[in-house]
Amino acid sequence: MTMETTRRSIQAATCAVVLSVMAACGSDSDSSSSDAVPDTAITTESAAATDPGPPDADPGTAEGGTAETTEAPGESTAPSEMSGDPFLIGVQNLEGDPAGSFPEFTVAIDAATEYINAELGGLGGRPIELVECNSFVSPDDSQRCANELSAADVDLAISTINFFGNHLSIFEGSGIPVVVLRPITVADFTSPGVYSIGAGGGCLGSHTGLVQFVTGEIEDLEDIDVQRVAVPWADTPPGVFCYNDLEAKPLDVIAGTTPGESARAGEKSDLEHIGVPIVPASPDVTPQVTEILDFEPDAIMFSAQGADCWNLVDGLGRLGWTPDQTPLALSGACTDFAAMDAAGDLAVGIYFTGTTNSLLSSPDGIDGQHLEEVTTYREKGAEYGMSDDDLFKGFAAQGFSGMMNIWEIANTIEGDITGQAISDAFAATDGSSSAFGGSPLD
Repeated sequence: MTMETTRRSIQAATCAVVLSVMAACGSDSDSSSSDAVPDTAITTESAAATDPGPPDADPGTAEGGTAETTEAPGESTAPSEMSGDPFLIGVQNLEGDPAGSFPEFTVAIDAATEYINAELGGLGGRPIELVECNSFVSPDDSQRCANELSAADVDLAISTINFFGNHLSIFEGSGIPVVVLRPITVADFTSPGVYSIGAGGGCLGSHTGLVQFVTGEIEDLEDIDVQRVAVPWADTPPGVFCYNDLEAKPLDVIAGTTPGESARAGEKSDLEHIGVPIVPASPDVTPQVTEILDFEPDAIMFSAQGADCWNLVDGLGRLGWTPDQTPLALSGACTDFAAMDAAGDLAVGIYFTGTTNSLLSSPDGIDGQHLEEVTTYREKGAEYGMSDDDLFKGFAAQGFSGMMNIWEIANTIEGDITGQAISDAFAATDGSSSAFGGSPLD
C-alpha cells in the first residue's frame, strides 16, 4: 500500500521529585521575538506510512492559507492490516508567540505518528491523521482553535500546553475527549473527559516538586542550610496561579506562616522567600536578576519555557553568579540540551527535577523497559524527522510519549477503536502498569 501525505490548510477565521545533575559545556541562547504575526492556519496532516527521508528532514506543516499536496517518498512499510477510516486526532499547540511557543511539541507528535502508522499498525489498524491548529497566548485564540478542531470532527484532541483552559469546555460540548500533555491550569485537572498525562503533572507536580527539593533534598547534596529561597516565575496567566498556589503557598506552609496539613508544616520557621516575575521572552532580565541576587538566596528555583530558563541563566552569569555560588534548580520544562551546551560552564552543576523514567535519560545505567523506551525515542524520533536539537527538549519528549501513550491505550481496547473507547480506557487505568516515558497512569 502506498499512501500520500496531504496537508490541507484552512485559513483561520479570526512528582515524586527525582534528581538528575546535568553537566554541559560551550554562548548564550536568547529567545528571539518578532512583531510579525504568523498565519494561524489549522492543518490536517495524514501521517504517511513511508520512508521518512533524512533524519533532519523538517516534518512541519504547510504555511499560509493554501492547500498543499505532496507525494511521500519511498515505499510504504505500514503493516498490511492497517486499513479503514483514519482516526482523526486534533492537536492544539502554542506556536509563533514570544509569550509562549513550543514547536517541538508538534515536531515530536508528528514523528511519533509517522512511526505508529509506519511500523505499529496505527490505532487498532486505523491510520492516524493529525489535524493541527496553532494558537497564540490569547483566550480568544485558545477557543478559536478548539472550535476549528471540533468543526473538523476529530475523534480525539491533544492539548499540548494551554495558558487558559477555556478551550476544554468546547471539546466537552462536542463530545471530544482530550489528552493534555502539559497540564498547568485548574481546568486541566477538573474538566470532564480530559486526561492530563504529562509527566510531573505540569505546575502541580513540577512546582511543588521544586519546593520539596530546594527546601529538603538539596541541603544534603550541597551541605547547606536553606533558609532563603528566590523564586523567579513566569509572568503569564497560569504563571500567576502556579506561583502563588504551588510555590509561594507551599513555602509559606513549610515556614509556618500559612496553615497546612503537610507533615512539613512549620518545619522551617526561619524560611524566607522572594518571588520575582519575569515576562516571557524578556530581552533583558538584568533588573530581575539583580533583585534575585540582592536577596542573597541560599537556593534559586525556576520553571518556564526553555528559552526563558536559559535567558535567566545567562543573565545570572552576567552578574557573576555560578551554580557553585548559589544552587539553581530547574524543572523538566527547562530541558534543552542545545541551550545547556551554549551556556557552557554556567550549566555545570544545575539541578533538574523530573520523573525517573524520562525519555531524556542517558542510556548508560538504565535497563529493561526504560532503556527500550529511551532507545525507541532516540532512534525513531530521529528516523521520522526530529533534529538533535528537538530530540533533547523536555516538551518534545512529552509530545512523543503522549502519542505513544495513546497507542498503548488503544492496544488495551477490545472492539472498535473510537475516541470514546480511548477515553473509557484512560478512565479505567489504575496505576498498575507503566506508561511510555512517564509514570503509571491512574
